[in-house]
Amino acid sequence: MIDFIKRLFSKEPAHLPLESGFHAYHSPKDDPEPYRLHLRIEPDGEGVLIVNASSVLHLNQTATEFAYYLIKGKQDAEITRLVSERFSAPAETIAADVVSFHQQLLTFIRKTDQEPNTNFGFEPHTQFQDISAPYRLDCCLTEASEALAEPSPLSGELDSQAWKKIIRKAFEAGIPHLVFWGGEPTLRADLLELLTYCEELGLVTGLVSRGTKLNDEAYVSRLLESGLDHLFVPYQPGDETLLSALRQILPLDLYTCVGLLLHPDTETRHTIEEIKVLGVNAFTLIPLSADAAPAIAQAEEAILETGLPMINDLPLPLGLRAMLPQQSYTAAPNPEAEFITLELAPNGELRTLPVYNKYLGNLLTESWREIWKRRYQA
Repeated sequence: MIDFIKRLFSKEPAHLPLESGFHAYHSPKDDPEPYRLHLRIEPDGEGVLIVNASSVLHLNQTATEFAYYLIKGKQDAEITRLVSERFSAPAETIAADVVSFHQQLLTFIRKTDQEPNTNFGFEPHTQFQDISAPYRLDCCLTEASEALAEPSPLSGELDSQAWKKIIRKAFEAGIPHLVFWGGEPTLRADLLELLTYCEELGLVTGLVSRGTKLNDEAYVSRLLESGLDHLFVPYQPGDETLLSALRQILPLDLYTCVGLLLHPDTETRHTIEEIKVLGVNAFTLIPLSADAAPAIAQAEEAILETGLPMINDLPLPLGLRAMLPQQSYTAAPNPEAEFITLELAPNGELRTLPVYNKYLGNLLTESWREIWKRRYQA
């Protein structure tokens, strides 16, 4: 089985790829285990597969072809013939791989608390300059926050219909994954509506929030019903209000990452163990002081002992971002990764992440094609 997965999710010698594009599939209504697939094929033949609008799989060329022919309604025997001919591979080997691919896909569909973005632990797509669109769009819905009690939406922020237009453009461009953040995105009365729209299109969605609505069990249930796939909660150890929210959220079927706010004297070992027992899926460390190195080391050691992953690429609320030490954004950037995640401002302006800080255009008023062509001209 390990050899099979390595063949599907690692690099192999390139063959003439399938034509790049975006493809969708819904299993028949009478299927005992219904599922939805959305496949984005890159120019180099590798792919991004969205399963049930809840998880993104990065596939190599062979796995991409399996997914493509499955979406096109081909039976196993036909898939085996087509792929074995294209790759000059033994039919018996390909046939076994096709069966295993289906089994792995079903296992993935059935799994609860599924992480939103994965390559099953093997090499993801690395030729970032060849991608046809970003893998993720971080959508800042509002600059409003509960701390300052501003009304939302603020002046200049887009309304629901404008956001739906942007979401539709993202879907048509083949962007599989949107994360809503702010400010405090739960202040937007249309958040549930926007999540539902993403779910209808088949997009994976995440939310960054530490708002009081996370303590509202009915509201959290509506988030799940609207199709929310993962949640990121920046948490100050000792915040009993937010801890109460985590106690009712973490047992749910929702992939949740908790971000620990760190100061030089922050003690996290007990907090990490407590949150692990509650059912957290991952951690993030958020140092709010340049002198927090001892606290970071202690937290990293405690998280390592839990066996849980650390995630370091989720957007922080604007208020926390402003508190970060300057060096957080001065690390040497990776130019090949510059466009895998982009940020949308509340007015529709599109930029690369702060470490690159490149303005690309306005996704509401400009076509995606024009914006994407501009990425190496900015």
